[in-house]
Amino acid sequence: MSGKNIIRIIYLVSGVIFVIFSMELFISIESYIHYFSLAEEIRSSFKTSVFLFTAPAVFYLLYLLVFPPSKKRTIKGSEKIMFSFLLFFIFGAFFSFFFSDYVEKDLLSQGYFICEKSTFTESNLYVKSLNRCH
Repeated sequence: MSGKNIIRIIYLVSGVIFVIFSMELFISIESYIHYFSLAEEIRSSFKTSVFLFTAPAVFYLLYLLVFPPSKKRTIKGSEKIMFSFLLFFIFGAFFSFFFSDYVEKDLLSQGYFICEKSTFTESNLYVKSLNRCH
């Protein structure tokens, strides 16, 4: 493979990953908004909670992949930024673990019901009325 083909593949893969992570980030933010506004249907799980904290590091890594650091930019600066994103992710993982448990207890105490899931990988769906379960 020539160098140009490899670069095109890197751009293509980066673009696909960017689109997927952007959609997942939107879903994660949407679930937070639904929870705080106490919507009729709320989708929540550890995965959707932690994704908000994972996305910045992934976007930064994609940026470094597509626009590699020039000689003027130091690696130390990139290391500091990545270390900050790592700390943000670790905080987010702990926060999401406790937040997802809190959401479940809070919504059940407010009269929400948990709909039955078809697969174990699905997020929990909390509804105000059992009629809204799909």
